[in-house]
Amino acid sequence: KQFNLSLILFYHDCDAGSCHPALGDLLRGRSKQLTASSTCGMSSPQKYCIIGYLEAEEKCFLCDSRYPYNPYTQHNSHMIENVITTFEPERKKKWWQSENDKCIDHVSIRLDLETLFQFSHLILTFKTFRPAAMLVERSTDFGQTWKVFRYFAHDCAASFPNISSGPAKSVGEVICDSRYSDIEPSTEGEIVLKALDPSFEIENPYVPYIQELITLTNLRINFTKLHTLGDALLGRRHSDPLEKYYYAIYEMVVRGSCFCNGHASQCDSVQNLRGDVFHQSGMVHGRCICHHNTEGLSCERCKDFYNDAPWRPAEGTQDNACKRCNCNNHSSRCHFDMSVYQASGGVSGGVCEDCQDNTTGQHCDKCKPFFYQDPLKDISDPQACLPCDCDPEGTLHAGACESRSDPALGTVAGHCPCKDNVEGARCDRCRANYYGLSRSDPLGCQPCNCDPLGSLPFSICDPTTRQCLCQRFATGQRCEKCLVGYWGLGKSLYGCSPCDCDIGGSQNNLCSPKDGQCECLPNVVSRQCNEPAPGYFFLPLDYYIYEAEHAKPLSGSAPLGAMQFGQELVPAVVFRQPSPGRAVTWTGHGFVRVPSGAGLRFAINNIPFAMDFDITIRYEPEVFVIVAIQPAGILSGQHCKNKVLSQEPHELHLPATKRIAILQTPVCLEPGTEYSVNVYFSQLSASDKKAKSFILIDSVSSSAISPLRFQIFPKFPSSWELGVSFGSFS
Repeated sequence: KQFNLSLILFYHDCDAGSCHPALGDLLRGRSKQLTASSTCGMSSPQKYCIIGYLEAEEKCFLCDSRYPYNPYTQHNSHMIENVITTFEPERKKKWWQSENDKCIDHVSIRLDLETLFQFSHLILTFKTFRPAAMLVERSTDFGQTWKVFRYFAHDCAASFPNISSGPAKSVGEVICDSRYSDIEPSTEGEIVLKALDPSFEIENPYVPYIQELITLTNLRINFTKLHTLGDALLGRRHSDPLEKYYYAIYEMVVRGSCFCNGHASQCDSVQNLRGDVFHQSGMVHGRCICHHNTEGLSCERCKDFYNDAPWRPAEGTQDNACKRCNCNNHSSRCHFDMSVYQASGGVSGGVCEDCQDNTTGQHCDKCKPFFYQDPLKDISDPQACLPCDCDPEGTLHAGACESRSDPALGTVAGHCPCKDNVEGARCDRCRANYYGLSRSDPLGCQPCNCDPLGSLPFSICDPTTRQCLCQRFATGQRCEKCLVGYWGLGKSLYGCSPCDCDIGGSQNNLCSPKDGQCECLPNVVSRQCNEPAPGYFFLPLDYYIYEAEHAKPLSGSAPLGAMQFGQELVPAVVFRQPSPGRAVTWTGHGFVRVPSGAGLRFAINNIPFAMDFDITIRYEPEVFVIVAIQPAGILSGQHCKNKVLSQEPHELHLPATKRIAILQTPVCLEPGTEYSVNVYFSQLSASDKKAKSFILIDSVSSSAISPLRFQIFPKFPSSWELGVSFGSFS
């Protein structure tokens, strides 16, 4: 069966076996980690020429890479970051270009990654002729050592005399390829390098030598020879033939994914970044979000206390998950022992260390000599092992404890020899489904006929009512059914299981005693009623934001004395676009510029529940705000009738040193009623009555408050908004 790298990255469900993150361009978001040994115009503008046949054709230009590329102001900048593709409609207007004044043949491009990644393939699209000779190298130890992926040359024998020109005899053989080094085409020629040669059949892509071929921390492209032509084509006007020889690349794509050994389908950034930092879309991060009880940047080891099986990469449908050590709560440390693992037939290799509570054994699963396990406690109980003490009621030998193990006799050290219907380390209780322990009874106990599915393994029944000792959540005299709110008697090792119906998606916490199906609300599915039906989704209830761009302008006089001066004052939308180096501090299209004395009207008609809300204002710069909230109709519920909206507008000071202000008095809003939130802005000057002032308004938000009026708001970067958010808090 043939595999390739795309098949390795096919599985995304970690519960189904091996899983791998999706492929992406490793260059996205890493412009600072991509470098070139030579770039034209870095210190000052540099002249370069192109090859052309027409005498009147413009053939010489200037390269100025002192500043990053800008299509309007820096279109002659040809820095290496230009090769990172963004799939722009006119992306061929920018490219990377090397120096030409010294006819530099040896130029390199290097990508430095922050951790180990899985490499799929490399694509280079050239603006000029493709190199006459080049090679691609990789490093797996952050540039300390390098290995060649492949050589490329127009004449392999001349450029790399000691390298075979192929074809390769094995998947890992390094050869020289001449397919991508011809002098044609003169532009837009491509060089393609695949990590694994698709012509070879790979039976197992998870073996170490295959994995080693496709992992890297650094990639380096070395151009070693230019294609040179006759100088007559340049034209009589140009005297320096060296100006037309250089390397230039339109696009460079490095496809790959973070390397997770088959134990993760998603990756996050290696650094612990602030939560409000926006990551570039499509960026391939390098820290695996590990599954299968593994950890590490590449999920390369088992988590602590998960050493019951050897660490292995996931392979196909085998997740090879690390197994948790079983020390029965008597130890918090364990190590893997290969000899123990092999002796167990590959079942368990974790050896518990420093067993406590008088226990011993590989899993701390036995009592130490001269101790026995308390029959009323599990071996995981810290008081499970006690000094040998047999009960004379249930033992055959008047309470004598067996002091040693004898396979021929079937005896076990520390255990008491019990009567036929008696069990336990002390022979002090009846076996399951027996009752009435008695010294005079030669069998010890009589049968109870308890239901084995609902009764405890060591169940005894009441000596009067014969009530069986039930497992948790089982009931009935024979323990033959589950308690209300539980289900599945006999379907698990623990008797009955809680219905565990989702409080938001179910009618109640009652379920079918057979299959545990809860009674779901409309458009909610699954056993626990915790998943939306197909075509539906769960709506977040934290808060609502109303953008100022969608509000109705109010140009009339505001309450509390806000005035117009000389002419009508109308708010205007101020659009903002993200720019490099500046955090996005607004929502929607931008802000609304509101003159002093004018205002905005926000319509609120989607209140989910009647409750108290806090009005939050995000803004810039310093003004006074007057907020008036008016319902459009008559309130129908009792919640808000008892909290009548104040007829007086609320005055709120917005200091310039702040960017968020909260109305001190919460307002009560209820569903089914449309409210108008009128916000007027005023900044009056005692010295200059005609002075105009403005405020930039982003949005209005309102959030629900708890009975203690504890508020939670999203953490925004430095932004000025007028916001209203709704939500409930647990």
